[in-house]
Amino acid sequence: MVSITNIMDKALNPGGIHLVELFEKGGVLMWPLLALSFVALMVIFICLWRTREGAVLPMRLIAPVESHIRRKDYAGLMDICEQNDSSFTRTLQVVMLFLQRNPRANIDEVREVAAAEGSRQANMLTRQISWLADIGGIAPMIGLLGTVIGMMRTFTEMAAGNFEGVKQMQMASGISEAMITTAGGLVLAIPCMLFYVVFRNRVQKRITDMEAAITHILSLISVQMNREKRLGAAMQREMDRDTRTNGTGQDEV
Repeated sequence: MVSITNIMDKALNPGGIHLVELFEKGGVLMWPLLALSFVALMVIFICLWRTREGAVLPMRLIAPVESHIRRKDYAGLMDICEQNDSSFTRTLQVVMLFLQRNPRANIDEVREVAAAEGSRQANMLTRQISWLADIGGIAPMIGLLGTVIGMMRTFTEMAAGNFEGVKQMQMASGISEAMITTAGGLVLAIPCMLFYVVFRNRVQKRITDMEAAITHILSLISVQMNREKRLGAAMQREMDRDTRTNGTGQDEV
């Protein structure tokens, strides 16, 4: 019974050549491709970790954040942000610091601060996944360079008369070795681009959800600000009425 390993080995190496032999025949440019493959693997794990729900928008924090805002417990809200590191809490922390330092700021200024920090967090996520697209673009170029170098070496030897008679059959072998780097570059580039597409869609969804959550939080802050303004205006009218009443009584006396 043929094992799965043998089937995969025959599928990847129909000529019976092992991957190590292919790597050695690919030339010196196979080493940059190998280094890029390790970098791509690290980037994939980093993107998996940093684009998860808990790293962008922990849904379990929405209810506690709303509760603290309704109670105007900004100190407790800052503690939540410090204990739970995510794009959402970092944006919220910047907003809270701005409110603490600028107690008379209006809601439009708060929205500008939230939009600026939210854009910065979104750019950080987008920049991380763009590394995969960069690797996916560089790898085929390195493979193509290896092919061009191999073809140049083959045709140079032919022009020098090193392929005479039966030795002309070695031309096919030289060309096949020149194509190994191109195949290696494509083998690396295709998974990178596939993961890039997956992470791009994932990041777009995370960013959209975070923007919706931040908008909801800003709406609650706006309600609190309007309520404080109404209370302040009512207190001011009461003080003015008391002042006028006291002044009228003094005049009558």
